[in-house]
Amino acid sequence: MERKVVLITGGAMGQGKAHALKFAENGFDVVLADMQDPDGEVFRATVQEIEKLGAKALAVKCNVTSDDDMKAMFEKAWDTFGRIDVVVANAGVINFGYTWELTDAQVQKVIDIDLIGTWRTDKYAALYMRKQGFGRIINISSTSGMYGTPQLATYCMAKWGVRGLTKTLAQELKGTGIVVNTVCPTKVKTPMCETQSYVDFINDLTGKHFKDWQEMYDSVPFLDVEDISDMVFWLGTSRAAGQFSGRDLGLDLGTLQQ
Repeated sequence: MERKVVLITGGAMGQGKAHALKFAENGFDVVLADMQDPDGEVFRATVQEIEKLGAKALAVKCNVTSDDDMKAMFEKAWDTFGRIDVVVANAGVINFGYTWELTDAQVQKVIDIDLIGTWRTDKYAALYMRKQGFGRIINISSTSGMYGTPQLATYCMAKWGVRGLTKTLAQELKGTGIVVNTVCPTKVKTPMCETQSYVDFINDLTGKHFKDWQEMYDSVPFLDVEDISDMVFWLGTSRAAGQFSGRDLGLDLGTLQQ
């Protein structure tokens, strides 16, 4: 039986890596797009883990803010495997600052990667999936795309936009065999959260005084990356998840009830 293929942006580490391993251990070949060099230690280690699971891994250095990069990456994936069953638009960054303190550069960076990069991923996913008449597109948003958070205007703007993109594309792809949905996690244990700037943000938000991210993880509820990957895999493969499109699935640890 022909193996299915998943394509993941931001796939070298963090959530993207976890998604890749989940699909690989369940019979998928994997396309990993990331700004890191595939020959670098981190990216190479991810590829090796995927291959140990018996899957093929195509690693491509790709900037989601570059249309040329994204076009070439999707072409290479299609030429290599001849199909793209699932696309996970996962690449993202975060920065912090009160709305009146933000610079144009801070805003543009997050919008370019988290929102426009997701649109660009969805654009090429739709083009190729329409050729084959089926597919699952999964956009990674955030609970910060469902409510406002102080000092997180750039991220909130981008992640709210991802939800609007998902709902629009789902309408446009009605009847094509392609569904589009959004996963909205709350805080997740990934390298993005293991910085002093993130710890400072959580300290400001909660009034705590965590000295580092390890202490923060011990005291504040965070999802594990596997929690997200289980949901992403279900959306990408289950019959039930093919029955709806344009939905937001919040993995919120109760934060949406506050």
